[in-house]
Amino acid sequence: MTVGRGADGSCQNRPLVGPRRPPSAAVAGALAAAGSAGLWYQLFRRPLPQTSGHVRLRGLEDTVTLERDVRGAVRIEARTTPDLCFAQGFAQAQDRLWQLDFYRRVGAGRVSEFAGEDGLQVDRLMRTLGLRRSADQEIGLLSARDREVLTAYAAGVNAAIEEAQAPPLEHQLLRLNPEPWTLQDSLVVRKIIALGFSTNMETELFRAELVAKIGAEKTARLEPQYPHGSPLVMDPGVAWSGGGLDLAEQIAQVREAIGWSPQPAGSNNWAVSGERSATGLPLLAGDPHITTSMPDSWYTIELATPELELRGGSMPGFPGIVIGHTRHIAWSFTNVMADVQDLFVERIREGAAGPEYEFEGEWRPVTVHHEEIAIRGRAPEPLEVRETHHGPVVTDVLAAKTAQPLALAWTAIKEPLVNSTGIDAGAFRTGDELVEAFRDYGVPAMNMIWADDSGNIGYKLVGKIPIRRGGCPDLPKPGWTGEYEWDGYVPYDELPEMVNPPGGVLVTANNRIAPDDYPHHITSEYLDGYRAARIEELLAGRDKHSLDDFARIQLDLHSIPGEQTAHRLARLRPSTQREVRAIERLKSWDHKLSPDTIAGTIYAVFTAHFARAVSEAVIGDPDYAERWRSRSQLGFTPIVSSPWRFQARLIELWDEADPELIGGRSWDDLALDSLSAALDELEERHGPDPSGWTWGRVHGLAFTHPLGEGTSRLSKLLDRLLSRRLPAGGGQETVCQVGFVPHAGDYTGRWAPSYRLLADLGNPERSRWQHMTGQSGQPSSPHYDDLLEDWHAGVSYEFGQPAAHTLHLDPT
Repeated sequence: MTVGRGADGSCQNRPLVGPRRPPSAAVAGALAAAGSAGLWYQLFRRPLPQTSGHVRLRGLEDTVTLERDVRGAVRIEARTTPDLCFAQGFAQAQDRLWQLDFYRRVGAGRVSEFAGEDGLQVDRLMRTLGLRRSADQEIGLLSARDREVLTAYAAGVNAAIEEAQAPPLEHQLLRLNPEPWTLQDSLVVRKIIALGFSTNMETELFRAELVAKIGAEKTARLEPQYPHGSPLVMDPGVAWSGGGLDLAEQIAQVREAIGWSPQPAGSNNWAVSGERSATGLPLLAGDPHITTSMPDSWYTIELATPELELRGGSMPGFPGIVIGHTRHIAWSFTNVMADVQDLFVERIREGAAGPEYEFEGEWRPVTVHHEEIAIRGRAPEPLEVRETHHGPVVTDVLAAKTAQPLALAWTAIKEPLVNSTGIDAGAFRTGDELVEAFRDYGVPAMNMIWADDSGNIGYKLVGKIPIRRGGCPDLPKPGWTGEYEWDGYVPYDELPEMVNPPGGVLVTANNRIAPDDYPHHITSEYLDGYRAARIEELLAGRDKHSLDDFARIQLDLHSIPGEQTAHRLARLRPSTQREVRAIERLKSWDHKLSPDTIAGTIYAVFTAHFARAVSEAVIGDPDYAERWRSRSQLGFTPIVSSPWRFQARLIELWDEADPELIGGRSWDDLALDSLSAALDELEERHGPDPSGWTWGRVHGLAFTHPLGEGTSRLSKLLDRLLSRRLPAGGGQETVCQVGFVPHAGDYTGRWAPSYRLLADLGNPERSRWQHMTGQSGQPSSPHYDDLLEDWHAGVSYEFGQPAAHTLHLDPT
């Protein structure tokens, strides 16, 4: 094991919140108190998998070795790729069967089967998006290689289901029997992930409503990169409007329910060349930021056959790894924030043979899908889904039938997925081979940074980016004219790329990729660049770096906008002593959002109040501005489509200090009023003594289990037993990003660095990993939450640790 503890101000310094006993002990205590020892054994002990010895399984060609180290990290050695994929499916189903089943039920729109009416909102949207319908259609388009690896993976999952003594706790509580895994299920899981990284649907709705409310000029002031063309006008002088806030609220609630809310947009990755490395060969770091949950989204695995070797982070649901390295190359991804969704306003009428929609002067038949949603405790609900050539009509399902019909065009339901790259990469020897393998990759669009042991480092945008007619990609568009259609995708060779840049450093952190003269539209949703700037600053701080240096960078909690905001507040002259003392704290603040900072809490809460005040002043209607805040829940402040980028724009507007924009008021007075409101909130919620305002207490980080997200007494009990909390530091702008949505005064972290990869291309045995919760989703397993304290403290582990348990999978 290698330890990478952060210096003062890193993501550490506090013990875990909640029970320190293993979850099995906590649950056992609760059930024992109820006199349920036999029930406890059935619920928590019988589902635990066999991890040692031999087991005979149908579907294998030869014996496979499945090792688990002391943290439950899996290493699989097989003679063939199909056996390798089989064993990966088997291991992941042993540890994460509930998660696998939950994801596929969500994607297929089958949550109501166990959640009753509470699941209808999710099911209606998922049936409308048609992830399962799309997966069914893609089966016939799979390459022979994709079909081979997915078939083997599915066989492994099903073998684990058959071998289990009892289904997981969640299945027993919900009285569900795990169904056989199919190839379509793997495709559906990947489409759910793509949905989590695609939020253009909501941002188009936000822009449209904001333009309708305050006009294009003010919207352009608030949105620094908007517009790419003139605001779209549906009819002369009339911008589109149709309940955009209602629609966006519905989508946000569904995302929250499935655990892939719109926040998991952030990530960091970077690489340095050998001339900037202490080893003489490249180093690479990556830490994707994803919504926190129990269990988390990652599963560390090592895969080997005589032809390939892979180590890194996989995701339950499909074979191979997502980020990691081989003996020759390493890679990691960040979200491009790519514009891969468009909403088209459709003209639909009832024709003699059914509904029709207009396109280029002709009336075409609307495709109608008849769905039936099974609901626990009541009769099934029929659902009619209408679809044009653009995509499914989403307004029907989102309680907005009075609005103009909007059809969603989205790459994840238009283009087939590529499924074998995460396995095939194990045989690649150069970064060029890796880049070429992603030529046909579709969704989600990602920034890939790679490094190889030949001494090269590189960047490539991978994924399909639509080419649009007519410009103006950022608002709903008329679907009937044909002027705004997709004309294929940006050719792969024209997507941004760089190899071995001068200076030997590559960094991405959801910041702007291409210059203004780049000929294709990628997105208007780039984030503000604070994390990228801080990473570049730290990399420039020394000539040569080690993995320990990279680990410290991953844990950095310095807030660039915090420093800027503190300097601006220090210029103000409040009239009351409480505000004077708060500003004095900010003057002596080290600008780190560490768990024990008080000044950092004042900055963060002030920023939320200042953004609210600016939104009310610009919009001019406090009730409407409040509706924006309460409806969206999209991020920092929901008055713009890219909420976290708005923090940079907020500071720019403060510097511009245009009184006309905020109704003739002084910006400094608005800031002082916001500071007073922030202090009022802190006193009301956390007491008058500032010692109780530490950021770890006010902020923290929640890891929520799906069964704990409810208001019933049972949900609250399950939340206490199955979910976890940490007093973590950080914010959306720090390299160690622990992002939050300050809606109604809630600053709890909801997304964070979910997997930390540290790759040494000179000595792969020294490469390190870390993910958030644990390898197992079984609450009674010692590996359910055993990674949490180390994740919090910044401890990482070398790959290739000795086996603590060895299971031999033998063919029948």
